[in-house]
Amino acid sequence: MTVFEAVVLGIVQGLTEFLPVSSSGHLVLANWFFGFDEGDGSLELAVDIATNTGTLLAVLIVLRQDVWQALSGFFRGLVSAEARLGEGWRLALLVLAGSIPTALLGLALRGVFHTLNAPFPVAIALAVTGLILWVAPKTGAKSTPATLTFKDALIAGVAQGLAVVPGISRSGATIATLLGRGCDGALAARFSFLLYLVASFGVALLGMTEVRAAEIPLAAVAAMTVASFVTGYLALVWLFRLLRRGRFRIFAPYLWTVSALTLVSLAFR
Repeated sequence: MTVFEAVVLGIVQGLTEFLPVSSSGHLVLANWFFGFDEGDGSLELAVDIATNTGTLLAVLIVLRQDVWQALSGFFRGLVSAEARLGEGWRLALLVLAGSIPTALLGLALRGVFHTLNAPFPVAIALAVTGLILWVAPKTGAKSTPATLTFKDALIAGVAQGLAVVPGISRSGATIATLLGRGCDGALAARFSFLLYLVASFGVALLGMTEVRAAEIPLAAVAAMTVASFVTGYLALVWLFRLLRRGRFRIFAPYLWTVSALTLVSLAFR
């Protein structure tokens, strides 16, 4: 892999990790259309994991206040009964609760990534993601972590776990689910990306062997990380603005277009 290819894939990952259009699905299609990976699809998985670092840093910066609130509240709550009455402790427990079904489903469906890591199933999954976005409510009444229930967190965690399927957007599935549970756009996005942080650390730990096996040059890994961080940060800021305006569904026509173009390309190849 060249540095140029790494930058292209890093940009694709950064833009699509947070926008509800499926980063894994777009990486599959980018590799297929540009011919970066002529193998068995293992490169897509390695790239998805390698660029994970850049997008993770973007979330840490944008949601630094929420991350600090949850972490400080959790550790204070371990030693203080009074702290366990605070919002930080509750937010930490909600994130942990939502992460449990994500972890269980992610491990159970890990092989699905390899099985469906191809243009045709990705095209179908992108169309499904578009439908999910189109039917999601624009906003809800819940606007603070205190209004979230543990049932909300668990259902969002299930949605995130099922999004291991390439082409099903993780952010799209979790945000749409939380909107359906009555959250407003900002809270849905904040909680979705807090869940992402936990899952992201898990993916990084479990995926070290895939990155090493792919033998991606260090310069390419660095280029992907920087490109995914910069574009991921910009995409995250833009998504929050769109959600505040109730315009989450604007990505649906794009997804349907990409799906259709992919299916047409497959038919004539």
